[in-house]
Amino acid sequence: MSTSRRFAVDAWPADRSLVLYVPEIEAATSVRDLRDAEAAARELIAVLTGLDPAGIECEVRLSRRARVAPWR
Repeated sequence: MSTSRRFAVDAWPADRSLVLYVPEIEAATSVRDLRDAEAAARELIAVLTGLDPAGIECEVRLSRRARVAPWR
C-alpha cells in the first residue's frame, strides 16, 4: 500500500521564471511556465527525499513576492 505525502510549495515570479520553494525541505527550483510547477516541485522533492514521486502531492501557492529571506 502506497501512502501519499502532501507538500506546500510557495511560488513567486522572478525575472522570466517562477521560483518554487518547498519550506518543509528548505529547497527551491524554478520553472518558466506555471503549468510545469507541480511536476517540477514533485521531482525536486523526490530527488531530495527519496520518496516515490507517485506518492507526492504538491499544493502550489502563488505569492506576489518571496517569503524566504535572501541569501547573504
